[in-house]
Amino acid sequence: MKYLLTVIMLLFAAFTSFGQKTDTVLIQKQNLELKHLKTGNSTYLVYFKKSATGPAQNITLVKINVESTVVNGKKAFAVTQQWDSMEEQMHTAYTVHDAADFSMIKHDTWWKRQGYTAKYDFTTKQVTFDGKIEDAAKEKIISDFNDSFASYNLCWHSDLLIFPLFPFKEGRTLQVNFYDPGFGKPKIAEYKVAGSEFLTSSSGEKIDCWILEYKSAMPSGATAVQRFWISKKSREVLKEEDQFGAGFRYKFKIGVSGEK
Repeated sequence: MKYLLTVIMLLFAAFTSFGQKTDTVLIQKQNLELKHLKTGNSTYLVYFKKSATGPAQNITLVKINVESTVVNGKKAFAVTQQWDSMEEQMHTAYTVHDAADFSMIKHDTWWKRQGYTAKYDFTTKQVTFDGKIEDAAKEKIISDFNDSFASYNLCWHSDLLIFPLFPFKEGRTLQVNFYDPGFGKPKIAEYKVAGSEFLTSSSGEKIDCWILEYKSAMPSGATAVQRFWISKKSREVLKEEDQFGAGFRYKFKIGVSGEK
């Protein structure tokens, strides 16, 4: 009897462990829900705060346009981004994604703080630069670009468009091989579906959202946390909150784009 009881307890522990197995999904082209991708214009308001109760600083408008196109006979989506501060244009990007799997076909990007334009052609596997860039930086960018062809990856710069395409389920961990050309090698980033929460629109409508959470290590050793609120109905990122130490960054989708 004692032996039988021990066997039963071991079996129960095994089944309990199996039941608690982490629900982890590696994002591949077959589990991207591309039917949720929306074309057209959207605008986000971005700002920083030095503390939770501090005033908004470094206010930026991010204007995004998504349109269907054809490149080399293949259906694709072209994404244009323009980031404007209160005084000047800070950044532009033009990214073309394959309509079949949302992989990158090309990515042209300019940052004012960098002072040069980089153009990544994923068909010819070439990178070109306009403007002054140090040789060491150029070599690193090209090396990272060449390494990106080793596996399927998605453009981290298009994250607001990609998140709504994920197969959401509460508690699920989503592993994404993200690559932001010019900012390091592709890397597996883990996002957790941390639960659901309602946001309230300006008209008082309650919007049921998934909360997607990403944690990363800061140079100080502290943990930075990003949270994204994605509408379950419209599949749009409506809010982003980044916390890094005592500071915050917020991103809110504006209900009207304001431009044609």
